Amino acid sequence: MVPPTEQPRPKNAVILALEAHLSSNPVGRVVERTLVGLAQIELVDRAMTLAAQMFTSVLPVLLAASIVADTTVVRRTVRDRFLIDTSLLLPGDAPPMIPQTAAFGIIGVIMVVISGTSFARALGRMYGKVWHTPSLGLSHAWRWFAVLFVVAGSIPLVALIQLSQIPILILVGQWCVWTCVWAGCPYLLTMRFVSGRVLWITGAITATLLTGLDIASRIAMPRVIADSYAHFGVLGIVFTGIGWLFVFAVVLVAAPVMAEASMTDRVPAYSVPTATSDSRSSDRPPEANDSAGTESDGSDGRS
Repeated sequence: MVPPTEQPRPKNAVILALEAHLSSNPVGRVVERTLVGLAQIELVDRAMTLAAQMFTSVLPVLLAASIVADTTVVRRTVRDRFLIDTSLLLPGDAPPMIPQTAAFGIIGVIMVVISGTSFARALGRMYGKVWHTPSLGLSHAWRWFAVLFVVAGSIPLVALIQLSQIPILILVGQWCVWTCVWAGCPYLLTMRFVSGRVLWITGAITATLLTGLDIASRIAMPRVIADSYAHFGVLGIVFTGIGWLFVFAVVLVAAPVMAEASMTDRVPAYSVPTATSDSRSSDRPPEANDSAGTESDGSDGRS
């Protein structure tokens, strides 16, 4: 005896009305698919993972790069945008290094770069969840390093653009940089399993959302950072920065989901084509198809 199956709970009338309203127009269907996609990908968990990886992977790479590169541009941008005294966060002039210390510093930088690829791996897992693409193996490890350097290199480039003091140039310049970066990163991490059209739309959506985040940060962050520093000191600035990284990570997670929801002609994800019933019947000779149809009709009639 087959056990009775549990009947699904009836949906609330408000939910049914909302679903009907969203399904009645193309924009509503895109919004509905976006909300469903964000729920399936577990937006908060993915964003927390990416934010933590950025804090523990990308930031150390930038600090390590400051040993051999001039960070004046980044320091000035942080000071002008967020009103942060960078001397509170970054040490002053370091004493001259002896050869043993220099060798240890080089080894440390190499270790930081290697561990920094954890951010690229987490980003690749997120894209794989959205587009159902395979994970990268060690044979493609160079892609992780490429993504890490592209993301880290875009930060001083955007900071240099923001020094122009021309609003329209800043908006257009950083939007173009972010579009290229966040179309290129999924391209490297998905190994051409996703069409270029979807990747460019993902980059454009990411750049647009990051532009909105940048404008909001210019307005809200100076006051938030000042209050945090007044109550908690330097730790307040760190906590505020982690919160900002979480919002940044939400943008990175939401953008490919929005692009996926708005596209219906994406390249199929990693899958092996399987023969369907239609394809199997089409491979048969006409006589076999006719006889099959006659037998099915006869069986239906007997039942």
